[in-house]
Amino acid sequence: MNEEQRTAVALWRLGVLGPLVSAELSHGDVRQLCEEAAERTYRRPDGRHVALQPRTVAAWHYAYRQGGLEGLKPRGREDAGRSRAIAPEVAERLLALKREQPHRSVRQLIRILERDGAVRRGELKRSTVHRLLQAHGVSARPRRVGETERRAFRHRYAGDCWMGDVMHGPPALDERGRARKAYLHGFVDSATRLATGCTFRFGERAEDFEGVFQEAIRRHGLPRTLLLDNGAAQIAESLRLICGELGVHLQHCKPYDAAAKGAVERFFRTWRAEVGDELPATPLPLGELNAKTWAWLSTEYHRRRHGGTTRVPLEHWLEQVERLRPAPPAAELARIFLHREVRRVRQDGTVRFRGHLLEVRGELAGGEVELRSQPGVDFDPRDRATWPQVYVAGRFACDTVLLDPIANSARPRRRLPQPAQAAGSVEPTGIDPLQQMANEQARLTRRPDTRRPAGDTEE
Repeated sequence: MNEEQRTAVALWRLGVLGPLVSAELSHGDVRQLCEEAAERTYRRPDGRHVALQPRTVAAWHYAYRQGGLEGLKPRGREDAGRSRAIAPEVAERLLALKREQPHRSVRQLIRILERDGAVRRGELKRSTVHRLLQAHGVSARPRRVGETERRAFRHRYAGDCWMGDVMHGPPALDERGRARKAYLHGFVDSATRLATGCTFRFGERAEDFEGVFQEAIRRHGLPRTLLLDNGAAQIAESLRLICGELGVHLQHCKPYDAAAKGAVERFFRTWRAEVGDELPATPLPLGELNAKTWAWLSTEYHRRRHGGTTRVPLEHWLEQVERLRPAPPAAELARIFLHREVRRVRQDGTVRFRGHLLEVRGELAGGEVELRSQPGVDFDPRDRATWPQVYVAGRFACDTVLLDPIANSARPRRRLPQPAQAAGSVEPTGIDPLQQMANEQARLTRRPDTRRPAGDTEE
């Protein structure tokens, strides 16, 4: 029991004593008041209800008269810090082993003593050993890597840094009326705490994340730095290329360090408390879920004083609007944000994309191409606008066409162009591989000459 708990018990006992605390009483009055106090039921600081004996109340009365509030505090055990279930010599060895190597777990400590023969197998309980270590302040295992100090921060100007992340949200209804898990993609400006992007989508893929990022840039301009977590969507190669073309410095937090981007984490927590807890039990359509979220942003979050900045986010943002980087033209922004995926073209001139086979130019067979599609837009074979475009070495090569194997059965095959060689650029070597093989065959099939040279006689 710590000092705070002992003080709470003392104050509770003082309340039980009531008039016994300050009145001038004779011995008979004390006895009567103690019996009256024992007739009631009391609620202890830990929440339990108890009934008291008159002699208990009397003991508290005399303890208070002798020692004041300190006399009402529970006394600690005289053997505090010493285990009753563990022999003293075994306890000393446990503490020595723990201090020798603080990373040793309770299980390891017990196994070491068992193998050493100091205790029998199963004699020591893990809970008992843990209480012993805790009583001596050595129960916690230290961090293997020193932790860097953490300080509250925010950037000076709007647009200097956006923090982005994805939150697992409630289920929502898709176009077919099916309940699917929704994900909130959010971006928060570090300086003003304005939510520059906040949209629910049915996925947390890179193209979903990039789609919300594109809309945030279109509405609020370009950030100078983008601080993200280490999720698959945040470290995608396509996002790195997009930030490179836009001149946005892409930064990632250290793994398992969510507090480094505390602004967006706090924003998600606020949404859960003020919007998520107010949603009906039955799932809403995704559009309606987004509409309620945007209404909350517009009327509540952006228009009230933020506790961290002590400023209203929308007013703070508008005061620094001249420092913002403008977004590129709409067409250029759309081109930059085309989601990129590398695919190898099969020998029949097709690539696989979102579970479908798409045809590309035949001369690309066997090579790698880059498919670029609108971020956050589901592929629909019936809508040509969702079909990806093919890029090679960063340049547009062709559009894709949905594979129609029946139509291909009657389609004429064209001869693929051969790569042209510059005239006179290759000098002849003078080597004829076919003549080489003919000469080798002649040597292998030639009969050996068995005739003796002239003048050679037997002895």
